[in-house]
Amino acid sequence: MEYLDKKTGKGPFFIKKSEKKPNILLITQDMVPPEFYNNESNLNIPFQRLLAEDGITFNNAFATSPLCGPSRASILTGRYSYITGNSERSHDGHQTHLRSDDIIFPEYLKAAGYHCRHLGKSHVGTEHFIRAFSENSSPWDRWSPPWYDEDLYINFLRSKNLSRFSFKKEIKGMDDNDKRAGNSYGGWLADQNGQPFPEEATYPAFLIDRTIDTLKCRKDDGAPFYMQLDFFGPHQPFAIPGGYEEREKEIRNEVTIPESWLEWEKAGFPEKWENRVHDLYRKNWGLRNRDDVIDYRVANQLQYEILDKQIGRLFKYLKENDLYNETLILFTTDHGEMNCKKGCIDKGAYINPQVLQVPLVMKPPKESYLSIGTSIDQPVSLLDIMPTIAEFSGIEVTQRIDGLSLTKTASGGLRPSKMPIMGDVWNHVVANPCVAILFEDSGERYIYTYNATQEYDELYKLGDSSLSNIFNKDKELTLIAKKNMHKSLKEDSRWDVYKGYFELEYRKELNIVSGDSQKFE
Repeated sequence: MEYLDKKTGKGPFFIKKSEKKPNILLITQDMVPPEFYNNESNLNIPFQRLLAEDGITFNNAFATSPLCGPSRASILTGRYSYITGNSERSHDGHQTHLRSDDIIFPEYLKAAGYHCRHLGKSHVGTEHFIRAFSENSSPWDRWSPPWYDEDLYINFLRSKNLSRFSFKKEIKGMDDNDKRAGNSYGGWLADQNGQPFPEEATYPAFLIDRTIDTLKCRKDDGAPFYMQLDFFGPHQPFAIPGGYEEREKEIRNEVTIPESWLEWEKAGFPEKWENRVHDLYRKNWGLRNRDDVIDYRVANQLQYEILDKQIGRLFKYLKENDLYNETLILFTTDHGEMNCKKGCIDKGAYINPQVLQVPLVMKPPKESYLSIGTSIDQPVSLLDIMPTIAEFSGIEVTQRIDGLSLTKTASGGLRPSKMPIMGDVWNHVVANPCVAILFEDSGERYIYTYNATQEYDELYKLGDSSLSNIFNKDKELTLIAKKNMHKSLKEDSRWDVYKGYFELEYRKELNIVSGDSQKFE
């Protein structure tokens, strides 16, 4: 047994010291729509495809929240998070950062002898990152990228004879007067010095340069490293450099407008079209102009392809230095993105497959027993990343973990019933406490979302890109969904905040015996 702090005995864990430890690289992106990795679009992402060939793709992976902070907290702890909203809009008193006594898994890796470093977005507080990644860590703890106020990036631009960038074409949302004066979603970068803004000066390129420099500066080349690279993109606002004009033309020739957006257009863009939460997001986070929809979807795809190219630079460095084969690589994103479906962009305080499903690829080290180049349909959760890394690094922790190692799923193991795949969110632009569960019935998979404050619940069949809510359209299936939800809410006291209301609302349907529900004990 070892400890994170040997004097106080904090964070006990077991470690297999005799085993050779693999290097570990965790790459996360931010807000990726399912159509980007489900091959619905003809994307130019050769390095992600290479990773899939060398690894295992999990076709049904899910975040625990549709928001950045809560999702990243669950990845880092391996537990369902008490953080239920991002810091920029939470009520005073709501937890938006990890508590001081929480442990994130890189702390165990550091104590086990790993060289631990991080670059990019944090959004869960900086204290744990300093503990895990040393004083070298400089995570930016906010949703938006530090394009204009990060000294290192500004100096990076100056070294290339460039200044802070601006946009020559900017995608903007509509205000209440149907003017393009609403939210800025970024766009195409303006020229500087009479030349197109270079890709090698973008923020993703800056992060890759720093990642490679960080790996070069390791104190002990013989020690294994843990490198966590958290990109902001393709989350809007986009920042498209020069050099992609021809690729943009190709994408524009292929881009389509979602059927659900066309339905909204056909209805005349009513402000009240579905439930209150979705209507508010459409009003404030939606696009009502066809050209804007096309621009958004084109820029979103371009940003995703630019990130892939930059990831390719990192893979090239790893291969040239004989590190690629010896490294466990995990690639994912924190949550999904509406990408103009249902008239919405971004994500929000609601849960459906479009915002909860995520890409997940695991490339094991060379000596692994796992079959590479395969894909797995069995559902998994981002909670599974922590126990996967623990297994490969020979670490066994004593704290509660809600995930299951991805190696077990890749080897054909089924998820225990006590480990359901769930998610929740409390607030974002608006408050909407809701909890979701993934369940299977008659060979089909569904996501059921219980909305504690909205007019109706939501039930979606996985694979239905139209996001058609079938709640109460099939009474038998709806009852099965409610029973699955109730079972999981009862078995884990962390969900009591939803269980009480759920039982009050559906007591008769679920044959719950009424009684004193005041919790006198």
